[in-house]
Amino acid sequence: MKAYKHLVKFALKHGHTVSVYDGESWDVRRSTAYKAIIASIESVEIASLRIRNAAGDVIGWASVMPFGLDDDETVVDHTMNPFMDSWSESYDLTQV
Repeated sequence: MKAYKHLVKFALKHGHTVSVYDGESWDVRRSTAYKAIIASIESVEIASLRIRNAAGDVIGWASVMPFGLDDDETVVDHTMNPFMDSWSESYDLTQV
């Protein structure tokens, strides 16, 4: 599975929302709609994701490139914090 798709699923599974910045505007804001989030990401070459918890606090950020990279490289940059570390560990386990 592509890393960015796993990240979105991981965030939604844990009750968080995802916003997608397409380089010009926030195309999707605080969404829990997986298909809309993925469609927005895949409409551009590079997108920024902002992940918020139920309280509205930003708990993670990632830069993603949905095309032209190996599946495990599609999250090209992200914050280093407990939530993103947890996602990274979870994704690594799916790649074994």
